Amino acid sequence: MKLSVLSRHLPEPEGSASGRMLLAWVEGMVSSGHEIDVTSWGPEPPAAALPVWSTWAPLPGVSRLVMKARALVEPRADVKRLGWAPQPGARAVADDPVSFPGVERFPGAVTTFHYLTRFDGRAGRGIEVRDVQDLRLERHAARRASTVLAYSDRVAAAVGHDSVVVPAALRVPASARPPVDEPIAGVIARWGWPPNRAMLRLLLAAWPSVRDRVPGARLLLAGRELADDAGTGLPGVEVVGEVPAAADFLSRLGLMAFPCPPSSGPKVKVLEAMAHGVPVLTTEWGVEGIALGSTYGGGVAEPHAFASRLAALLANPAERARLGAAARAAVFVHHAPAAAAAARAAVLDQP
Repeated sequence: MKLSVLSRHLPEPEGSASGRMLLAWVEGMVSSGHEIDVTSWGPEPPAAALPVWSTWAPLPGVSRLVMKARALVEPRADVKRLGWAPQPGARAVADDPVSFPGVERFPGAVTTFHYLTRFDGRAGRGIEVRDVQDLRLERHAARRASTVLAYSDRVAAAVGHDSVVVPAALRVPASARPPVDEPIAGVIARWGWPPNRAMLRLLLAAWPSVRDRVPGARLLLAGRELADDAGTGLPGVEVVGEVPAAADFLSRLGLMAFPCPPSSGPKVKVLEAMAHGVPVLTTEWGVEGIALGSTYGGGVAEPHAFASRLAALLANPAERARLGAAARAAVFVHHAPAAAAAARAAVLDQP
């Protein structure tokens, strides 16, 4: 199979969530003998050398006024200015809806939905004026694509147009992180994203109850755009801030605590923790699009029961170790690069 992929994101191991998933599924397909090339058009430069199959080609500059005027006619279509075309004989794939205007003129064009704006808006700040163009674009891409891929059943059902669910991909480390017996919970996130800010409010509201039940418990908060005074006054809460690599932070945790609001699509922070064998306690939305297998019971809680379940797990290192092992096994089977690539190839190989 030969694919040419257009993406707003860079395929980097410590990059954006979408970029990390892109890196993993393309690596899986390349290792299986498929021919893939990726063009990333976002403005952020690569942090290091990109894979040989990837090129960074940022859009040429244009005034904001011109950009807004164009968007009134055709939503989020700036990628067309790149003049991109697939390699001869390759199928054109948009790895995100915002890249779809650049591929839609080619036969068999594919678009990929990681999430839906209308779900994530409701889970965070609410739908705002600036979301209107994204909503328009998502409807347009779903209607016009020959194949619509989605990373969860919930997103696929909402998108319609015969959307096909494929598993999100993520690199799985060769070995699990050793279990941490101490009652240390934590979460890493990009805190500027409204659903993550909503999640933090839920977590901090639950923490006093957890601390009452497990007096020595600690809560570590890591990631970008987090205020230094987050959790001020709550016992055991520590702001770590930005870290060079998420894996280093995860190695400090006995459990990832992530009371996810009803945002959409798979969460890379959850997948990564599970891939490292770190147990995760979350809500049903935190594991959306993630294949857990039959042995992961206990890692998903209703919002009203989150605090009590978190306290119970922090007090039970053996149960946390069991959950971590089960999670890692499930991620390896369904979301490792080779497995996710095989599932995607089976869909894209259809006429």
